[in-house]
Amino acid sequence: MDHDQPSPAATPSASVACVNCREKHLKCDGNVSGCTRCRTLNLYCYFVPSRRGRKCRPGPMPGDSLRTESLGAAGDVSPCDLDAVTERREPPGMDSNHLVGLYYLHFHQAHPFLPPHEVFLQSSPPAYLVNLVEYVGWHYLVNPVPDRTTSLRAAVQEADLSIVKVQALLLLSIILHTRLHPTEAKECLAQAIQCSLELGLHYRGFSDALETHSPVGAESARRTWWEIFIVDTLLAAVQVEGSLQFTLETPDVPLPCAQEDYTGAFSGGGLVSISDMDRQALLHDDAEFSSPAYRVEAAVILRRCLLVGTTHAPQESVDVLDATITSWFHRVQSPCGNRPLLRHTGETDQMIFQATTIMHCASIYLHFPKSSLLAFLPITGRIFCAGPPAFSSIALNPQIHTAKVLAAATGLSKLASLSSSVVGHTPFFVCTLILSAIIQLAVLSIEVPHTTSAVRPYLGLNIGTLKAMRSLWAIAAVSMERIRNVTKEVEDVLAGGCLPQLTDDDAAWLDCMT
Repeated sequence: MDHDQPSPAATPSASVACVNCREKHLKCDGNVSGCTRCRTLNLYCYFVPSRRGRKCRPGPMPGDSLRTESLGAAGDVSPCDLDAVTERREPPGMDSNHLVGLYYLHFHQAHPFLPPHEVFLQSSPPAYLVNLVEYVGWHYLVNPVPDRTTSLRAAVQEADLSIVKVQALLLLSIILHTRLHPTEAKECLAQAIQCSLELGLHYRGFSDALETHSPVGAESARRTWWEIFIVDTLLAAVQVEGSLQFTLETPDVPLPCAQEDYTGAFSGGGLVSISDMDRQALLHDDAEFSSPAYRVEAAVILRRCLLVGTTHAPQESVDVLDATITSWFHRVQSPCGNRPLLRHTGETDQMIFQATTIMHCASIYLHFPKSSLLAFLPITGRIFCAGPPAFSSIALNPQIHTAKVLAAATGLSKLASLSSSVVGHTPFFVCTLILSAIIQLAVLSIEVPHTTSAVRPYLGLNIGTLKAMRSLWAIAAVSMERIRNVTKEVEDVLAGGCLPQLTDDDAAWLDCMT
């Protein structure tokens, strides 16, 4: 209105301020392509239009039109219906660039298979992928996020076969898992695997053909394939009745390069393979591999442990894999290792963080079937990402296996203690914390005083981290409540004095590992 307009003599000022300047209560020049302050400080600059003084919702922005189109195609939702559904949930006036930026700022750091941010924006990606990326970005901005996976999935299904469709299916499988749709997650992953096999992503020749005219595109193709491989492994490990869907031999696709090379001026040189890493595992030489490469190697080892856990594997096979796991930690995270979890800046290397998480899970899945903990496992059918092993074969001397399981569960908890911020973690970290908590609940059910006092703080840390992650992922919210309820049940049993007993040897081993 007229009385709200500034006078002609007033000094011009920016009508909006970026989030960084607004939080610091500083003046902002309002340049939506990146304000001067953010450019100077090398900060990610983004804008959220203020609703101050408005009496109605702002008009649709570019990203809104894509989302309305996606929903309308799948569910006959009118723009008015969309406003009603998203009231107080959808950020008002949020443009596509900001949501995509949130995806790259957080989710991409944990699952970096799409092209780098600038390349993605310049590539004119199809609407179905943009919508999906925006939807993931919403999870870092509002809570709760409406479930739109059905309409998003329908749009992806209609797309022609391409690597972009594979990437969308892969992204869908992760998000569906986080939103407690395990069957749909496996279906999307199965389709991503099938499409990638039809395209030939599992052959080195596919990325080699892209290398000459698009090194970044070739690297994205390699990363997409290995991300499928990793997600397939993780879903098989953490989902109830999970199983590996990719059953061919480990492919010869070159491993991902370092993150800084991918986001910088990537040339495509210096590619390495799993065979190169196997050589380092044997010789412990000084060859350096990227953090994403160690993450792939960890997934390869976890797959082997999952396969051994489904058979009457001889003790020799278990011993060989146990040696492989121990050797991995010596190579990567010993004082002489070349890939520390924490950089000198104090930031966590998310790829090494995930690789370490996967290796602790590998140790649990390798040793748990032969440990003495199965009899003390709490009822986990009500807990997503939790269930008894498909096959158990308790060893004649289960003490060392029991101790290694507890050590790995504790290792997972210690990873949660590295930072109080959870926004950069993969959603799969929720599942590994649940696994850790289940092991700790089993140990709490055993009358070993020193062990109980040592385990309890780690269990509390797991529950606290899940509580922090519940604002991001539905899987964390639901699982945290159920873990907490099972913990209360175990505590009630302990208070009643109905405690099972372990042998002296079992107790001694547990004491040594806590």
